[in-house]
Amino acid sequence: MRDDLLLSRRRFLATAGLAAAASSLSVGVGSAQPAPAEWRHALSLMGAPRYPAGFAKFDYTNATAPKGGITRFSTVSAFDSFNFLIPRGVITPGISLIYQTLMTSSSDEVATEYGLIADGAQHPADFSSVTYRLNPAARWHDGRPITVEDVIWTFETTKRLNPSRAFYYRNVTKVEATGERAVTFTFDQAGNREKPQIIGQLIILPKHWWEGTDAQGRPRDPSQSSLEPPLGSGPYRVKTIVPGRTVSYERVPDAWAVNHPTMLGKHNFDEIRYEVFRDETVALEAFKADTYDWRQ
Repeated sequence: MRDDLLLSRRRFLATAGLAAAASSLSVGVGSAQPAPAEWRHALSLMGAPRYPAGFAKFDYTNATAPKGGITRFSTVSAFDSFNFLIPRGVITPGISLIYQTLMTSSSDEVATEYGLIADGAQHPADFSSVTYRLNPAARWHDGRPITVEDVIWTFETTKRLNPSRAFYYRNVTKVEATGERAVTFTFDQAGNREKPQIIGQLIILPKHWWEGTDAQGRPRDPSQSSLEPPLGSGPYRVKTIVPGRTVSYERVPDAWAVNHPTMLGKHNFDEIRYEVFRDETVALEAFKADTYDWRQ
């Protein structure tokens, strides 16, 4: 009787072991792999984006708005640098006009960004990383394409030279090329839905320009202040500069994104100028004398 019980127990254990092995093999062979994250034309923190993929323009812009003329602003801070990478000096007003970001926000939504330099973004369900796919049409003003190397160089140089930016991007543990036009940022934490959009706000700089030489043949140094007009990709470029007095930007009529859905109908002035004053009273009198157009 005892022998029969032992035999039955051994048969049971053997059968259970085979069943477990078969089940494990079945799961390993037939289980579905996680589906790759979908490419998105926009990212939003609050519901679905207002504008669908392939939209023509933002509703609040006028695609046929006339272009031309000049608009003039004032500032009471004398500037001494175009280089916003470093926390040194006073940055030239309006410098953001010459640059672009991976994504750009709309003015009729609370927290949504649409692709600009990047034409798509994807992230896993836990938001532990984000991948941006660069728009193949994106170009610098010298005609060269905006590359993954530009994005990586910009991010790494920004963190290296600017302590506040290093703190701001402290949760990014790795940035790497994951395709000819794809760059992936990996985070040290999951579950933060805002991280991908924070990366989308990164202003991209031209690596080849910053690693080149200036008009005097001197190597450019991103760790130093400079009043050399930099290369950008945005709707404007530097036209003239009188240090401490004025800086003017001219519209780039053939900029790559002039007809981009997020840009169409915007940036219609041919020139945007900033006049510098050292005193608020003098600035007010200059406004009365029609020296500039807008006063805050």
